[in-house]
Amino acid sequence: MFLFNNCVSTEQKITPQIDIGQWIKEYSVCRGNGKLISKGQVSGSLAFSFTCTGEDVFIHFKDLLGRKTMMMIVRPNSVEAWDIIQNVRFSTASIYIRFPFFEIIKPRDLISIFWGIEPVDLNKMNTNNSISDSNIDIRFSSNGSDLQTIYIVMDNEKQSIELTFDEREFGSAYPHLIKQIPESTPHAQS
Repeated sequence: MFLFNNCVSTEQKITPQIDIGQWIKEYSVCRGNGKLISKGQVSGSLAFSFTCTGEDVFIHFKDLLGRKTMMMIVRPNSVEAWDIIQNVRFSTASIYIRFPFFEIIKPRDLISIFWGIEPVDLNKMNTNNSISDSNIDIRFSSNGSDLQTIYIVMDNEKQSIELTFDEREFGSAYPHLIKQIPESTPHAQS
C-alpha cells in the first residue's frame, strides 16, 4: 500500500478509467449501502444507504440501532446535511468548517466516489498546498470494477475516516426512497 502526504494513492487502479458522465448516461441511477468509521475528535461507526440519481447523491446514515440519524444531499456544487435527531440543518459552508477534508474532496469528487469511480481531479491535485495547517492523506481501494474503500487520514493520524461500500446496484430506480431535507428545518449556527 502506498501513502503520500497531501497526495492521492491507489492500491489498485480501476481500469479502464470510466468517465462519470458515461456512467450516469448508461445507468442513470446507482444505489447501495456501506459503513463509515470515524476516529478522532468525532469517533463512531455509522451504516449508510445511498441513492445517486444523475449528479445528485442522497445519503441516509443510521446508528447501531438502525435509527436514521443524519441525511446528506450532495450536488455538484453543494453539500447539505440534516441532523435528524437534533433537527438541525447544515449548509455547505458550515459542513466545510466542521470537516476539513472537504478542502480537498469537493462535492463533485464525492459524487464520483458514490458512483464507484475514483475522482479524476484528486489525481491532479497540487501536492504543495497547505490544507488548514493539517495533513490529509487519501487512499483508495477497489475490488477491480469499482471503488470499495476510501481512507482519509488527517492531522498525522489523529483523525481518520474510512468509507466502505458493501454493495452497489446500478440502474435500479426507487424514486420513493429519495427524500429531501424539510424546508422548515432550522439551520445550524456556524
